[in-house]
Amino acid sequence: MPTPDLFDRMANELYVAVISDILDSLGFRDQVLESNIQPIDPLDRRVLVGTAHTILMAPIYEMKPEPYTKIIAAIDALQPGNVGVVATSGLANAAYWGELFSNAALGRGARGMLLDGYHRDTRKILELGFPVFSTGARPFDAAGRTQCIDYGCPVVCGGVKVFPGDIVFAEVDGTAVIPAAVAEECVAKAFEKVATE
Repeated sequence: MPTPDLFDRMANELYVAVISDILDSLGFRDQVLESNIQPIDPLDRRVLVGTAHTILMAPIYEMKPEPYTKIIAAIDALQPGNVGVVATSGLANAAYWGELFSNAALGRGARGMLLDGYHRDTRKILELGFPVFSTGARPFDAAGRTQCIDYGCPVVCGGVKVFPGDIVFAEVDGTAVIPAAVAEECVAKAFEKVATE
């Protein structure tokens, strides 16, 4: 099981290109998310590393009673060391993440969030110092536009299939997802590679 110390070391010593290269060499050639997923602060040079906690969203076309129940349950299920991975099903007219969810995730020990959709409350999230990667900002509320339909399940986020427990490595150059089955080998080889560069 990866530890926070290992994640911190990975963030300090590794970079996404070397992770991608090692994944290529192991036969995993499609593990890099689409390039439009970026840190919400374009000047943020921090590296986000943690185990994936997956959240699956789907579009809806009516206002439902208690529209946040399932997404709140998904956030409540976050564990220390997790990176939330929100798969948005391609809906562009909703913001999936904001200040309140960031506060809740931070309180549960999450290391950050990654979503292939929009966020809102940018200034408030930046004040929190909570790392969020998204495709951009829009002010739309999610209620009546999208809802969480499952979490802790396989998802496709940014064109990559992500399973709970995979390792997310995100930085300004992009995001790679290391499958849990090869995580130990991939990370060891990545450390070896940077040591010889």
